[in-house]
Amino acid sequence: MKNHVELNQLCKSYDGQTFVIEDVGVTIHEGEFFVLVGPSGCGKSTLLRMIAGLEKISAGELKLYEKIANHLSPSERELSMVFQNYALYPHLTVKENIVFGLKVRKVKKLDREARCIEAAEMLGLIPYLDRKPRELSGGQRQRVALARAVVSKTKLCLMDEPLSNLDAKLRAQMRTEIRHMQQKVGMTMVYVTHDQVEAMTMGDRIMVLRDGIVQQIGSPLAIYNNPVNRFVATFIGSPPMNVSRATIDRVNGSIYFAANQVIQLTECELKKLSGDTIFVGVRPECIGKREGMERPISLEVEVDSSELLGNETVISFSVGESVWKARWSGQWRHQQGEKISISFSQDKLFLFDCETEETLLAPSFRDEVVHLGIS
Repeated sequence: MKNHVELNQLCKSYDGQTFVIEDVGVTIHEGEFFVLVGPSGCGKSTLLRMIAGLEKISAGELKLYEKIANHLSPSERELSMVFQNYALYPHLTVKENIVFGLKVRKVKKLDREARCIEAAEMLGLIPYLDRKPRELSGGQRQRVALARAVVSKTKLCLMDEPLSNLDAKLRAQMRTEIRHMQQKVGMTMVYVTHDQVEAMTMGDRIMVLRDGIVQQIGSPLAIYNNPVNRFVATFIGSPPMNVSRATIDRVNGSIYFAANQVIQLTECELKKLSGDTIFVGVRPECIGKREGMERPISLEVEVDSSELLGNETVISFSVGESVWKARWSGQWRHQQGEKISISFSQDKLFLFDCETEETLLAPSFRDEVVHLGIS
């Protein structure tokens, strides 16, 4: 398998002192759908622009197709890019927008026509080829931008939050279409998003960024099941993981949290914990009723709110000083202030270091290897 993109300790600084991107290292393989995800301002779009040649690389090495590309101009990097704002020419028709890049590169007219029809059929644009962008919906404009990337037949396509201007239903539809198109064409794709749902559903692998620093790289399930730290654990997953501070009683081998609720640890588990304070975490979907649960931890809580979403219900309640959420299948009509009993298995608990926030213990259901740094 060929390496299409290699980042070796890539850094970006605007003032020569403060790094907004620091020591990013990863290899992206041919035909892979690779997602850069993180909160706004974490540096993911800047990193994408460095790959595209739109931002200068301050330090480190970029390889494209196994050749050093640091000093290549954007036009020399053999890639296409889809932007958030579509970047269509308003005075040109859909067909003219799609083939514009080919015309600039002086591709023969018959070849341009064939490529345009092929891309338009793939993305359902045949009825709109003679329309101007102003006559199209947001989803149709985004398809035109995708078609323009497809006809270029480049090995690599970069996408910078292409679905952020669309409504929720159209975003879900376009996620499927983009993934299907990428697999059909076999194009290597680097996709930037702040939406962890997009990252989980679209990516072969994900890179989670925070303040310009790589937190974790791996498959969506590996990162969901085995987050390396508290940030990744709470960022990936919807609703986010519930986390509370707890204290360790080493004499009794116990952890106390939420008004003296006790978690018993094995001697092996206890040895992995340092210090006297940690964070405990459990995902909302792991909270349920006590029946059939192994090593259950039960709490009596007071409902803060209950959100009925049709096929599931999200219930909010306080655990100590933290607000927790439970995600239950079905429709549960709990009122604010109502007392309910909830339970979760100790085997589903995450434990995080209080200072470094690194994961100390993760649930026993994990079955994939965590990938850090270069992978």
